[in-house]
Order: sequence, then C-alpha cells, then structure tokens
Amino acid sequence: WLLCPKYSAKPLQNAVTVFTDAGRKSKKASITWHEQGQWHHKIINGLPHDTLQTLELLAIVTAFCLWLRVPLNLISDSLYAVGIVQRIEDAAIRETINPRLTQLFV
Repeated sequence: WLLCPKYSAKPLQNAVTVFTDAGRKSKKASITWHEQGQWHHKIINGLPHDTLQTLELLAIVTAFCLWLRVPLNLISDSLYAVGIVQRIEDAAIRETINPRLTQLFV
C-alpha cells in the first residue's frame, strides 16, 4: 500500500504555524505559535550534553508531539533539523553513535 506523505514543501492551508529555535549556551529550545489572536511559547530544557543540532531537533520533535494530529507548518533556522524532517518518512532506523539522536528519533 501507499501511505499518504506527511511532509509538504508548500505551506498547508488551515494549519498551525510553529516557529522553533534553540540556544547552544542556554541549552534550551523553544516553540512559538499564534493561536486565537495571541502568541504562545514553550521553553524546553535540554540536557547538559546536547549540541545545538540536538536542541533544534528537540524543539521540532516536541512541536510534532504537541500537534500530533493537527496540520502543522514548521519554521526553523536549522538546516540540519529541517533536512531530517524532509527525509524521515523514508528513513530506516539504525543504531547511532549518539544515544541522544536515538532518543529523539524513536
């Protein structure tokens, strides 16, 4: 069978637009969105060994978890994390050297 792809290169109509970002020094990631005329945000504390890339990915994973069944437009400045999102549907799960990546992917 063919699954309906979840990724779209074009913005979705009637979807929540979420902005994600992270800070290497602060070890925090953030999600910001506009809903019912107000801006909202969620700050996520990373782990001491998180890199900027894993923090950016943490923000995106958290956004997908918060809006699991809702159409979502995701805006991120992380080429690394966006690249993963674009390819994740066709990816095979395998062991990684970085256990944090395994935790975020599974």
